[in-house]
Amino acid sequence: MKKLLTNIGLTLGLSLILAAGAANSAFAYSTEGAMYYNEGLDLYSRGEYAKALQSFKTAVAKDPDFIDAYYNMGALYEYLKSYNSAIASYSKIYQLDPNDKETVLKLSELYFKLGNYERALFYITKINENDDLYGKAQSLKNQIVVASQKAAAKNALANNNSANETNKTIVDKFSGPTGLAIDSKGILYVASYTDNSIYKVMPNGQSQLFSKSPLLGGPIGLAFDSMDNLYVANYAKSNILKINKAGQVYTFMNKITNPYYLIIKGNYMYITEQGNNTVIKYKLY
Repeated sequence: MKKLLTNIGLTLGLSLILAAGAANSAFAYSTEGAMYYNEGLDLYSRGEYAKALQSFKTAVAKDPDFIDAYYNMGALYEYLKSYNSAIASYSKIYQLDPNDKETVLKLSELYFKLGNYERALFYITKINENDDLYGKAQSLKNQIVVASQKAAAKNALANNNSANETNKTIVDKFSGPTGLAIDSKGILYVASYTDNSIYKVMPNGQSQLFSKSPLLGGPIGLAFDSMDNLYVANYAKSNILKINKAGQVYTFMNKITNPYYLIIKGNYMYITEQGNNTVIKYKLY
């Protein structure tokens, strides 16, 4: 598939060369649709973006499978900061070709810009380690996770404005704090996503490093079992870790794609597996 207007600064000559090549691509477009499509390119090259958009819209009306036209619409809408309209255009491409990872990345970026972190993660997790865009996708995924956790913390504080301010203890030395869990002694444990660490916070507010194992990779969810073993949803490495009371770290479960939250109740652990949109129930004992 030809990606023609990913950068608004493309020249007319380059656009027309790419447009001519599209006729011989794997996507065969109707003659009438191609006519309006090329008209849109011409209008775009003259800076008449509103008219160019209308031509691309007419092109997809004539040929609903005209992927290049949808992509150009999305690129123009994104440039004009009409992010919802850009999402609608890229979503149509995703429906037609769900394996187009460049479009998947675009959708994740746009949802991230709009603050819809759930949808941003939905798309970004579809780019796997065998894809050329994997490195860029991982970088974006880390930004999304940190931003979503900050937003969740902000909302939690906003919903608790009636709390007595004199009873609050603030611990603010973490880097991208995510999951929380409390052991049987009342000690709070905090996952630090950005620096791949687990900290513990004593009742007096003093914090100290509990684990910075090389096995940790984007920790989020935390949960304790009845014997005070700590389980970690290791988001970036797609596994579950187990840390005993002595601080020894083990890989407990593999092939859990982007685990997010953990809950332990009785002998069972429940895991939200964001990469596969599932919840896993696992018997511990």
